[in-house]
Amino acid sequence: MLPLSEIHAMHQSVDDGWRSPVADAVATRWGIAPGSARYWRSSASHVFVVPPGSDPRGVLYLRFVPATLRARASLEVPADLLAALGADAGVVVPLPSLAGRLVETIPTPHGDVHAVVVPRAPGAELDADDLTTAQATAWGSALARFHLAAAPHAPLVASLARPEHARPRNGGDAFTTLADIAAGAGDAALAEAAVLLSAEWVLATAGLPGGVLHGDFELDNLRFEDGHIVAFDVDETSIGPYALDIAFAVRDLVGSHGTLDEPERPALLSAFLEGYQQVRPLGDDERDVLSLSSTHVSARSLVHGHEVLDAGDSPDDPAWLTDLRSSLAEQDTRSRGVLLAAVRPA
Repeated sequence: MLPLSEIHAMHQSVDDGWRSPVADAVATRWGIAPGSARYWRSSASHVFVVPPGSDPRGVLYLRFVPATLRARASLEVPADLLAALGADAGVVVPLPSLAGRLVETIPTPHGDVHAVVVPRAPGAELDADDLTTAQATAWGSALARFHLAAAPHAPLVASLARPEHARPRNGGDAFTTLADIAAGAGDAALAEAAVLLSAEWVLATAGLPGGVLHGDFELDNLRFEDGHIVAFDVDETSIGPYALDIAFAVRDLVGSHGTLDEPERPALLSAFLEGYQQVRPLGDDERDVLSLSSTHVSARSLVHGHEVLDAGDSPDDPAWLTDLRSSLAEQDTRSRGVLLAAVRPA
């Protein structure tokens, strides 16, 4: 997620009609009429939507991040991956700009931003409460197909690990990164837990099947239509064990108070895993590491949350910002608890 101060600043640029001069500057590079894009949300990036009837290309989403916070490659590599996979692989392909580029770096009233534009994915968004076991099975199969289709593009995704593109928020061993963060923050208990889990992670994942991970194959990044699933937003793509991507995907099935061994929605989780194995069988070693992978997801959540909570604690802040900070802080507390519990004696 973007820092709360950045999200607040974007909110302040938006008028009563949800328009922003920042979005208009981005829209121009894709030939989108000024005033068409309306603010949608801010999370890992700022997102504006061009609603129906505003552009002959249909509903479009403008996604951009400040150049001071993210390297251009953090958008460019995912966009190139989507284009390389193509619509036949069940992903949304970004639209080229008027200059023929998938990603543009654009000066705006908010500073330089890196931007990409994608069309709306066909189908409906589902949440875990609405999901059937058949849909969960299709979801698992779709992730396995993504793994197989994306495998040849591992060198492209691996380029994100180059020093000039360093992205500590993705890939690698999140436990090690978290140990450094926790030690710097004076949280000795969390730092010790992260060190122990890092050693376990290295041993448990050595030699596991892996390759290109989607990184966020959750329901809110998918659309369902007649048994067909379309994925988008591969901004969290990285190289790693496939078991970790499964753990990323099924967080809603595990639930905020469950574990992968005792999920809140066991029937749906079983259906997801069954669907995955219909396309790419899971070995016993991969199954054995799923629980640890779920703990790794909590570690990554804490790494992502580092330096995000930089606003929302002032009496002058709007209520929505204070509430968002509180929600994120509660999530961090839960994730910390997961890691500490993982190293406590049974």
